[in-house]
Amino acid sequence: MLRILFAWLVIVCFCQTANAANFNDPQSMLSLDSDVVFAVSNSAELTGDEQWFYSADVIERSPSQYLHFKVRVYNQLDTQVPVWFSISFPAIKRLTVTDGTKRWVTGDSLPFSSRPVNAPNYHFPSILPPSAYTEFSGTMTGEILRYSFSVATPEYYSNLYMKTLQRDMAFFGAMGLLTVLCTLGFIASRNLVFLSFASFIFTITFWFFRVFGYAFELLWPNTPSLNDISYAVSIYSVLITAFWVLFQTLARDNHEVYGAKPVKRFCAILPFMGILLWQSVGLDSALKLPVILFFPYILIAALVIFVEHKRGSDRAKWLAAAMLPLTFSTLVLTVIALFEVEVYLEPIATFMTGLVMTCLFMVALTANYMVKVVQRERDAQKEAAQLKSEQTFRLEALVKERTLALEQTNSALAVLASKDSLTELPNRRTLDLFVDDTFDKTIHDHEALAIALIDLDHFKSINDTFGHNVGDEVLKGIANILAPLNNEDQVAARYGGEEFAIAKRVTQPNGNQSSEAEEFAKQLEIVHCAINQLAIASIDDRKLGACIGWTLCKGSDDIVEAFRRADKALYLAKDKGRNLIIPAL
Repeated sequence: MLRILFAWLVIVCFCQTANAANFNDPQSMLSLDSDVVFAVSNSAELTGDEQWFYSADVIERSPSQYLHFKVRVYNQLDTQVPVWFSISFPAIKRLTVTDGTKRWVTGDSLPFSSRPVNAPNYHFPSILPPSAYTEFSGTMTGEILRYSFSVATPEYYSNLYMKTLQRDMAFFGAMGLLTVLCTLGFIASRNLVFLSFASFIFTITFWFFRVFGYAFELLWPNTPSLNDISYAVSIYSVLITAFWVLFQTLARDNHEVYGAKPVKRFCAILPFMGILLWQSVGLDSALKLPVILFFPYILIAALVIFVEHKRGSDRAKWLAAAMLPLTFSTLVLTVIALFEVEVYLEPIATFMTGLVMTCLFMVALTANYMVKVVQRERDAQKEAAQLKSEQTFRLEALVKERTLALEQTNSALAVLASKDSLTELPNRRTLDLFVDDTFDKTIHDHEALAIALIDLDHFKSINDTFGHNVGDEVLKGIANILAPLNNEDQVAARYGGEEFAIAKRVTQPNGNQSSEAEEFAKQLEIVHCAINQLAIASIDDRKLGACIGWTLCKGSDDIVEAFRRADKALYLAKDKGRNLIIPAL
């Protein structure tokens, strides 16, 4: 009876600690937030007496204590999968992570170079063995801890970053253009409304630049102490300049805007309130203060606009209309940030859209107002019209210049998205588009696809023996062999790591593809021979080998299975001694 009871206790304890997330789709991201367990201790080492919880929110922790975490990931696939264990949107002073094999030490208090992957989020490269568990664990410290755990393949995150980069660069380009326009408007008119707009747009753009993590890498990669300072300065500046825009827009000659004096005093003492709150309560509360104050700011703005409208201000109603997009998007972002609720809107994109719409509306509103002022001040209608034409011409030229710069940037990003940065071969995304395009009946008819997968033999040994720089040199040598194969009917791409792929369109007259298959097989033999003859001085003239598996894909319904057949043929070549070409027809 005692043995049965002991076994039951062991099973219960194991079930409490062995909860694991199942990884089964390399094409998607696996969120781990609901599977991570947490514990708190006074040191970085566990004593074994810690109590583990599925949420860190229920744990009381002082800034000096360590928050431990661990999560198990089970690979349901029968092949090993390279992945990145990731912590997104982080705020962690010092972070230690291990997968049982490798150990990393990084964090916001360490230089940017301490990150295993050069990215705003923390990524830790690992490999999930086939049909087995991998446990990721570690510790984190800091007064503010913000994190979200996930795991996915490097290709998934790379594609995600590319999409995010395109969105962010378009936003920063638009905001930079608006800042320049407002600054030029101030220089031309000496009207503080333009300067207030320029300051507000610049501060909020810098805040986004800091929040998205670009400042860590581009502005102060070796001075992590500036991270908290820059965030505090940016968020407090956003609130102060927002008040400035409100009252400066409604300002009139010989007229004091309702509530201007008390708000000015409040803005003057706001930074000191933040410092006092930081020293007495904590940094987290000090940084949340300006975010919380956006709610009373909206109420104050509504009250001031209403009173000024009653006093006869023509601009009050237009300012209210201009602020609606920003007000709505700010409420969405603030509610999500403070209360962590789920809404059916993407918060960052919503806030960006609202901000750009408000800025454009306000710039247009102010520009319209300034045109009227200039027209009233000019003695002659002809001089006023001429001045307006000259200003419009300069602004249009500047817009065209900035638009051209944005188009060039987008073109460069498109090239980066279609090519592998190391080998300059087409990447996997380009290969996928080529395959989809092949079976588009409106473009190509009566065609099949020959697919080959190439994997270099013993490439890991080359990296381990001679270093990754030499490994990169080998990959570039292979790329030089494959690059001439690329044309409108064939794509030779880097498939990932040391793997390459070739996809070639072949005609299928009356279903007879033997001649096309033989021609493709001869081409693969030429490629294989060229790889065997490739001489790399850095690896002491070691002969290179490669396994090639290939097959024919007969239609769009056969794409996935065709790649599987080619992959199985590739691994069959490895099992038979490597450096072989195996067809899977």
